[in-house]
Amino acid sequence: MDGLELCLANHAGFTYGRHIHLDYHIGLVELGAQKFIHKGSSSPLAPGQLSLLNPDIAHDGSCFDEQGFRVRVFSIAPELMAGLAEELQQATPYFGQPLLNQPRLYRQSLTLHRQLEQEQLSRQEAENRLLALLSTFFPHQELQPLAPPALTRIRDKLLAELDAPHHLEQLAAELGLSRFQFLRRFNAAMGITPHAYLKRLRLEAAKKYLAAGTTIADTAQAVGFFDQAHFHRAFVAAYRLTPARFRTQMQ
Repeated sequence: MDGLELCLANHAGFTYGRHIHLDYHIGLVELGAQKFIHKGSSSPLAPGQLSLLNPDIAHDGSCFDEQGFRVRVFSIAPELMAGLAEELQQATPYFGQPLLNQPRLYRQSLTLHRQLEQEQLSRQEAENRLLALLSTFFPHQELQPLAPPALTRIRDKLLAELDAPHHLEQLAAELGLSRFQFLRRFNAAMGITPHAYLKRLRLEAAKKYLAAGTTIADTAQAVGFFDQAHFHRAFVAAYRLTPARFRTQMQ
């Protein structure tokens, strides 16, 4: 996604000078703690919290103790945030507080950062997850869940083209919605993102292919996984056994 950078850093015996960033920063301390200084106020930033920095806000920081800290950062360009705000017909967000104590959001953000670093996600899944994360920082409007006919239309399209990439903007365009509108309304109706839903449809179809004796490589390709390793990880995560073992048991 243009306008997004990921940072992973280990600091020990280090102090930041007073500085600013031109991007929005969402920071996650993974290990240890940081002494976070924002507009003259000092606070410890530790696992379970998110630091939220707007562009052009002066701040500094240092290690909280001699053990140092490990931090992950999402750096988001103002142009990206402005574009997302335009999609939502809302003002570009301004983080109202520098620290956010939301352990669940912290865990989701940390997991996503790790998966992006390790390239565990397809492009479509990464886009879905990133947009879902960024949408939490915009004011939420009440949006009606997608109606059953719209859900059926999307489901039939996905099932008919399991091996297609299915970009979020293309699915949204099917219903005349923006990416954010589609993402939120689909999630409100189904309780999961469109890509998580598509992944499950692919895995359910994969079980049928494997049970019929199709090779693992051919199955992964037929249902749209971009490589066999990704298919293996997704299958194990969903069913707690490998595709090879499932195929053997069904045979």
